[in-house]
Amino acid sequence: MNQGNEPILALGATWSQEFGNALEAMADERPDLEARAVSAQPDGDIVWWKQVLDASPGSAVWIGTARQACLALGQRILAAAGVDSADPNELRDTYLEVVRQSLGTFASAVGAQIGREVVCTQGLEEEPPDDRTAGCEIAISHHGESLPALIFLLNREMLEATARFPSADSPAEEGALVPVPGEPEQELSPRAHSTLNLLMDVELPVSVSFGRTRVRVQEILKLITGSIIELDRSISEPVEVIVNNCVVARGEVVVVDGNYGVRINEVMSKRERLQESRRSLLPLSRSGMGAAGRSHRQQE
Repeated sequence: MNQGNEPILALGATWSQEFGNALEAMADERPDLEARAVSAQPDGDIVWWKQVLDASPGSAVWIGTARQACLALGQRILAAAGVDSADPNELRDTYLEVVRQSLGTFASAVGAQIGREVVCTQGLEEEPPDDRTAGCEIAISHHGESLPALIFLLNREMLEATARFPSADSPAEEGALVPVPGEPEQELSPRAHSTLNLLMDVELPVSVSFGRTRVRVQEILKLITGSIIELDRSISEPVEVIVNNCVVARGEVVVVDGNYGVRINEVMSKRERLQESRRSLLPLSRSGMGAAGRSHRQQE
C-alpha cells in the first residue's frame, strides 16, 4: 500500500470525523481519531467494508478494521444501549452499521466539496484489490487505550474524482473541508466551524414508513389491481420518520394545504436509534448486508 499523501490524509480525516460523529450518536462517547500515513502493511484478521460511491464511475473506498477493534467497538456501542452481548456476529454487524452511516455522511461531505450530490450505492464486505492505489490509517484511542488503527483506502477513480480536495495543510477557504480531530464541540477550531457551516446546506432524503411486512415471491406474483397488503402496524400507531436509513422520530399523519405531512410526536433517543438499526440488521445474512439491505428498506 502506498504511503498516504496530503489529499488522501484530508479525505481520511474527513471520514474519521464522520465516523466519530456516528460513534458518538450511537455510543454517547467519542474516541480520539487521527489520520496519518500508513506505518505498516495491514496483516492479521481484517474486517473489510467496501463502499461504492457515485462520485465517478467505479469510485469506491474501503474501511479495514482489525477484528479485535471491530468487536471491541461493537461491544461498546451495544453496551451504551443497555445490551449485553458477546455474539461476535452481532458485535460485528453493529460496528459495520456505524461504518455505513459514517460513509453516508462522508459521501455528502465529498459531494459538497466537488460541487454535486454524491451518494453511496452498493456496499458489501469485500477485500480491496492487490493494486489498490492509495490509503492512510486512522489512529484510534479512547481514555488512553489504543486500538489497532483503522485503514482507509480509495481506488484511482475515487482519487481522481476528489483531486481538488484540500490537503491537510492547505489554508482554510470558505466551504473547504479539512481534517478535524475528535474534539468536544465547544473547542472546534475555525476550520471545523467552516466545515460544519458547509454541511448545514447538505440535503438528506427524508421518508415516512407506515409499516412493514414480508411477502413470499409467489404472493407478489399474484398481486393485481385492488389487492391489499397488510402491514405490521395498526391505524392508531405512529408512523416512522426515516433519515439516512435511520429512524429518527415518530409522529402522526396530517394534511397541510392538501398535502400529507407528519406531526412529530416523539424524537428517538440514541438507544432507540441503535435498537432500530440492530433490528433492521438481524434478519440479514452476512452476504445480504449493504446494497441488498438498503434496497429492502427503501422498498418498505
